[in-house]
Amino acid sequence: MTGQTTRFLLVPDSGAGRRVRRLLAGGGARSGVVVGTWPELVEYAVSAYLLPARRGDWEAAFYDALAAMPDAFWSRSLEVAPRETALDVEAALSRLVSASDPGTGFDRLDTTPLPSRVRRHVDDLIRLIRSLDGALPAELAAIRDLLATDSGAVIRRVAVSRVVGVPALTRWQAALVDKLNREAGAAGVKELAAALKQTLGDPPGGHCERSEAIHDPAGASSVVGTGSSRPGAPSPDEAGAAPTGLAVLQARLFFSPGQAHPLDDSVQWVGVRDYLAEIETAAGMTQTMLETDPGLRPADIGLLLPDEYIYAVAMDDVFTRAGLPLSGLPLEHWQRDLGREALFHFLYCRDKPAPAMALAVCLSSPLMPWSRADGAVLAQTVMAGDYRLRPLRSADPPSRAMLDLIRAGDETPRTLAHALRAFVDLLDGGDEFAAHVQQAEVAADELVEALENRTEIDWGALRRAAGPRLMAAGGSPDFNLEGVTVWRESHEPWRPVRRLIVCGFATGHYPLASIHSAVFPADDLAAIHEQLGLVVDTPGEALARRRARFGRQLAAASDSVSFLVPRRNPAGAAQAPSESLVFMHRLFDAPGADTPEDLVLELDAAKDRQHVRFLAAAPDAESRPPRVVSAGDIDFGRDLLAMRTGRDGNPKPESPSSLETLMVSPLAWLLRRLDAEPLEWAPETLDPMLMGTLAHQVFEALFQSDRPLPGEDEIHQRVGPLLDEAIARSAPFLRAAQWQVERRHLATETTRAALGWRDILSRLGAEVLASEVWLAGRLNSTPIHGQADALLGLPDNRLLVVDYKRSSSGSRRPRMDKGYDSQASLYRAMLQTGGPKDKAGAALTDRLRSAGEAGIVYYMLNDRKALSDSALAGSRAIPGWETVDGDVAVHAVALIEQRLNEVQKGILTLNRKEDARFFDREAGIKPYALENSPLIPLFTLPGAEKGTEGTAVPQSLPSVRRNGRIPKGLRSR
Repeated sequence: MTGQTTRFLLVPDSGAGRRVRRLLAGGGARSGVVVGTWPELVEYAVSAYLLPARRGDWEAAFYDALAAMPDAFWSRSLEVAPRETALDVEAALSRLVSASDPGTGFDRLDTTPLPSRVRRHVDDLIRLIRSLDGALPAELAAIRDLLATDSGAVIRRVAVSRVVGVPALTRWQAALVDKLNREAGAAGVKELAAALKQTLGDPPGGHCERSEAIHDPAGASSVVGTGSSRPGAPSPDEAGAAPTGLAVLQARLFFSPGQAHPLDDSVQWVGVRDYLAEIETAAGMTQTMLETDPGLRPADIGLLLPDEYIYAVAMDDVFTRAGLPLSGLPLEHWQRDLGREALFHFLYCRDKPAPAMALAVCLSSPLMPWSRADGAVLAQTVMAGDYRLRPLRSADPPSRAMLDLIRAGDETPRTLAHALRAFVDLLDGGDEFAAHVQQAEVAADELVEALENRTEIDWGALRRAAGPRLMAAGGSPDFNLEGVTVWRESHEPWRPVRRLIVCGFATGHYPLASIHSAVFPADDLAAIHEQLGLVVDTPGEALARRRARFGRQLAAASDSVSFLVPRRNPAGAAQAPSESLVFMHRLFDAPGADTPEDLVLELDAAKDRQHVRFLAAAPDAESRPPRVVSAGDIDFGRDLLAMRTGRDGNPKPESPSSLETLMVSPLAWLLRRLDAEPLEWAPETLDPMLMGTLAHQVFEALFQSDRPLPGEDEIHQRVGPLLDEAIARSAPFLRAAQWQVERRHLATETTRAALGWRDILSRLGAEVLASEVWLAGRLNSTPIHGQADALLGLPDNRLLVVDYKRSSSGSRRPRMDKGYDSQASLYRAMLQTGGPKDKAGAALTDRLRSAGEAGIVYYMLNDRKALSDSALAGSRAIPGWETVDGDVAVHAVALIEQRLNEVQKGILTLNRKEDARFFDREAGIKPYALENSPLIPLFTLPGAEKGTEGTAVPQSLPSVRRNGRIPKGLRSR
């Protein structure tokens, strides 16, 4: 069957296609002509050759093939980043296949001449291709089928005309074009080739094509194009005038510069603050151009934008406010697919142990059957380390059912399929998010179908199938005739303009920076080409094509071009101009411009600003001096302790950690009381605080008040199970396989610390009176409370208040020596001014009140040393026992009392710049409180004064002598 012949004009993108269609439409009506891109050509040919639609899940088959080769070069990366690795390997596979012979493939390929690394990569990819048993990415599969199709079964023949190299074709693509043209045998239409030539110029050939500039099966290659992108000296105009700077750029950019030309008003470079200032400047320049040139239409002004979403959004906003219509601006507003995102994280929740971040994201999804405020509370509770997922008081039955689903886990596909159906049934996004819930339902159906007839759960495959995507919202660009013309950096210009404004002329743009392959660097590609004869696309060739496209974009302007150079990126970091500025600088003889940067006129500089053409300047206004800001300590005029009261109306008690924060930074203390600290989310990590929490729980279970000291064998046997219980409660993420080394190390260190502590207790003859006991008392008039790790009774009726620390003695001893240690001493003060908070422990209370002198001891878990302020009988003979002379809390408590007195009066003393150094070096305290909020350094004041001992003490700190008074209730009896 033979049908009619369609002339297909192949263009690189939609912008070139639109311009070619305009040129053809201007020449009259036509039939049998199609203008399209390469994907459109393949789709058109598949339809013309009556090929059936291909079935099968390429992505799943490809990943299974990757995973089935554990000895391949990608195996380790696949375990760490499966999606990113699969994309990189797929791109390398497509590049290798596209460069091979479509008929013979790799059957006769000898890779032995390649260097070892490249040879391994190529051999592994060839093995992967063969393991796929004929499966290929969609485009390559379609090309293979078209090349194998008999030309007799075709409803229409396709003759392809194109500018060689624009777009550049691979070996497979070129073979398909040759087949289509060979079987079409149609008469040429020179006007069609001329339209392509006029649009795309005469660029250098592609990597697979070294022949004529126009590929036309009927001899249309003799059509002469504009030649605007060929190197050479720009020609004078008809009046004999010298070429303009714009003409020089159009003719010589990226080629040999030749003789430098004077810089005129047709080209300028303007430095602005960032992309927002760029868009505002471009809008003002557009208004000025229209006001000063009555014959200029908005469509005669072009805006060239980077392919970045932020530019499109900012331009739409600014130009709309300025009353300037736009034509061709991409209006796609991308939004998160909340349905698939919730389902994706729900899969992580069911695969126990679930990461805290996945739990928090799932709980805070707006599709959950609770309010967003409740979701935020639940999520923050998890991020704070509470994994119990207890329902809030406001929880209704659907909310409780959803929490049950998130709390549970799965071992079989059947239970997971049931959970997925229940999960989407409970989602409730209201009318606002109904489309997102529907997306979740569709994705859940796909996952349930994938689970059918399975005996095990492939969590990785399910998460890949449910991976979050972006949803497009909004219409396609409006290509009206009246608006200001908008082009995109990665597209051909779709209509000519007179004046062009290039936005985002910064490093990595114009031309776009190369995207390097993680599989085949440039040297590897060169080796593949030289040793194997496979003509693969190299980064250098790709850069040459992007430069040629930039040249065609400049060639579409006839009068002038303005390059806007953003000095900072959207994050505020400094950035350099586009690398093309160096090539531009070589073309011009500009007085005073010795370097490329000298060409840029800075809007922030008055001497440069007056030379910027078309700049919309604001009218002069009377200058005003900046407001004088006076910084100092803050007087709130109210008792800050009374801001947090209990049911009885009295101030709630302060804890030792709260008072230490107050000592270091009153502002940090206030922010914590107000719940105004930043709530940061981060993946779980085994930090010292968590290790200390787990060790505390093990010690609490091992050393109890109603049991004798455990023996060494018992400690060895019980630490592991007790630690597992603590991990299940406080750090379930540690149960995952990737944390097994850390778990083993933590068990070993905890066992050693427990054995060391048992030895100390045995040598002292100490009795554990209580573990993790809550105490309450007063510091002068301020109520205080806290949970002491242990209370010990000694044979001479003395007491020891114990505090376990997950650190080494070297970090605690300096503050004790300097008198700036407060925590254990405050627990002792609670014993002496109050006692246990649990009134049911009457026997313990009586025992504590009848005891004699009370001392303190820190047991340092890392190096298994004990630091005490009391010299006990026999303690000198205990390995690791160290006694600190003097009062370890004298300066700390004096400073705390001063702070309490200030905040009771409503005075908040701000930190000084020297505080961090003072606490670290002079007080021996790591001032972590200064890092609790970015507001603390923002409100830190300068200034320091000399202390009584000659050391520099911040103004906010008291000057306390070493022999100062010891507060009542803190001294050892």
